[in-house]
Amino acid sequence: MSDEPLVSVVLIGFNDVGRIGRALDSIRRQTLRSIEIIVVDDASTDGTAEYVESVAVNDSRIRLLTRSENSGGCSAPRNDGLRLARAPWVMFCDSDDEYDMHACATLLRAAEDWNADVVCGTAIRHDVARDRDKRWRPELHAADRLISSLEQEPELLYDTISVNKIYRRSFLHEQDIQFPDGLLFEDQVFTLQCFLSAERIGVVQAAVYTWNVDRKAEDASITQGRMQMRNVRDRVEINRRMDVLLRDSSDELRLAKSIKFLRHEGYLYLSAIGENPHPQAAEEAAGEFREYAQNVDPRAFDFIRPALRVAFYGLLTGDLDLLRRAMRWERWASVVDTIVVREGSGDDQRELWATGSGESVLNRSAGEWLDVSHLNLLDIPFSVRRYFHELREISVSRSRVSVVVDTVDFASDLQGDVEAHLVWSDRLGTVIASLPLQRDASGVAGSIRWRGSGPLTAHIRRPLMKPDRGSLGLRLRRGASVNTTALRAPEVNVDDVFVPIPSIAYADRPAGAQLLPGERASVSWRPARRAWGPAAWGRRAGHAARRRFPGSGSELSRARQALLPGLTDLECSRPIVAYLPASSAEGPRSWPLDLTLWDQNMAMTCYLLVAGEIDEAVPTRVWGSVRDARAMHLSEVLDAAELIITDDPSLIDTARPSLVFRPDAGAGRYLLPNLPDGYDVVETTADLIDAVRAVLAASR
Repeated sequence: MSDEPLVSVVLIGFNDVGRIGRALDSIRRQTLRSIEIIVVDDASTDGTAEYVESVAVNDSRIRLLTRSENSGGCSAPRNDGLRLARAPWVMFCDSDDEYDMHACATLLRAAEDWNADVVCGTAIRHDVARDRDKRWRPELHAADRLISSLEQEPELLYDTISVNKIYRRSFLHEQDIQFPDGLLFEDQVFTLQCFLSAERIGVVQAAVYTWNVDRKAEDASITQGRMQMRNVRDRVEINRRMDVLLRDSSDELRLAKSIKFLRHEGYLYLSAIGENPHPQAAEEAAGEFREYAQNVDPRAFDFIRPALRVAFYGLLTGDLDLLRRAMRWERWASVVDTIVVREGSGDDQRELWATGSGESVLNRSAGEWLDVSHLNLLDIPFSVRRYFHELREISVSRSRVSVVVDTVDFASDLQGDVEAHLVWSDRLGTVIASLPLQRDASGVAGSIRWRGSGPLTAHIRRPLMKPDRGSLGLRLRRGASVNTTALRAPEVNVDDVFVPIPSIAYADRPAGAQLLPGERASVSWRPARRAWGPAAWGRRAGHAARRRFPGSGSELSRARQALLPGLTDLECSRPIVAYLPASSAEGPRSWPLDLTLWDQNMAMTCYLLVAGEIDEAVPTRVWGSVRDARAMHLSEVLDAAELIITDDPSLIDTARPSLVFRPDAGAGRYLLPNLPDGYDVVETTADLIDAVRAVLAASR
């Protein structure tokens, strides 16, 4: 058996010591043993090269090349590996991805059987966060076949990645095919050169490569960083180079490439531009992209989806608001964020996306660009329409939720008798809670503004469990027809907003929903108890400052009985004191308030509700006059308390009397927030007891 390998695998990496081991193992485990593994380290500083060296000690197939300077891309390391390759066949792998165990054998067998220059396998796109797999361009790999040229199947232009293929090394050398140095998206030029130069191209159904997409990774991948200007410029430059390569190709192939640019790159970058929260960055990227799009074959616009064509019209005319609205249809499950008008009659009747500058572009009238007749938007039944409901404001005060929502009345038929409710639904669509909304006359033309304020109405009585999840939507009722569409919050931060839901118990405690930003600006929720401590109070400082308390003794008594059920009328007359410290202990320490001393002196005087730091020192028992308040709603505690003991500036003297208690305040024991001037700080439990007695006596 010859010592020469059959396949050279070039693995590249930079500062990826945490993941390159997985990629390297997937190559070492190949069922085709006759391979060499060329690892090119692009000047890593995190120990990547040292890790590879340690593995190579036990695997003679591994050869390591360490570059002295980082290249800033993938081209230079791949070209270095290509020059070192000895085998007649070459494959490429990235450090954060991995091979199927039969990848080398599958592609080599097809290449030898067909005597092909290039063979393409299927790549699997793996979403790391969701642990989901999706075949990349499955329509291109529906059957094993041999192709004589790219002209035969122009659709292969969409298979632009280099890592799911095997290449005859002599073919690459004879055609002088290398990765373009200094550019991102280098795969596209490299792959196109191979397809144009190859005499025989093989395609197999088998999955050979797993492309890991980690959206939560600390360093976003190149593909996911579309708004960086280098990213945009390199994408445009790559397409210009592809145009040069196709200059002598057929008109059909050049048109296919233009269509591919609009459908693929256009979709990606118009989405990124439309969803960019920084106007200047969006304008700069749009200008760079616009310059190239103006020179695309105009016929290609006839082969893209109507809303995407409208978005390109927005790009070409500089109307990024139009672009953004059109891409919401593309990206947000067919949401209609515009007024749709019907013009003409008979066979000449058409539906138009109503917004736009009205100017002609690329010898096309505005009407041709804005024609969305194929979508039949005005004929969609009311119950299945996808309205754009935008959350404009949300606030929570005690148990009251206040919201403002704008709805785009795209069909201009919501002006009549329409009921609206904001609904919290679970994953199955069951409504958990709702809030009625009323029409507000302040909405802009083409839009309806809804306002609602009050406690939520609970629609179920079962306890919420930790796995429960759901989303927020707007439910419209017009006569007997009902429409529910997701709520969107592209410009409002809903992260960590807590909404109390009455009559629902979570683990036998009052519960509510914590709002979370969802995909495509949607709003999701998960069950939660109201958090205690400085982080939670910091989020709700505004709510605490605006609260109102019951004033009369009977109202206070009812509030106490609601908070501490089972109390007798006599016990309800005893005041409640709330201990709500904002201090956060630096480490495990004894509880700063001497609860035994407190109970001995204050048991017959008042109830003490204790909340604060969540660590081992916090008492969780219920005994005597001391009650654990961490599971209670903050608003309910504040309503029932006659005195607040705290060092949280947002809770001091907002409506109830307050005492500032900081044990060992001068010792640096706590991470303390700044207090307003003029407050005396109580530092011992004994002094606190005296101060509480004085305040309660003065209030009687």
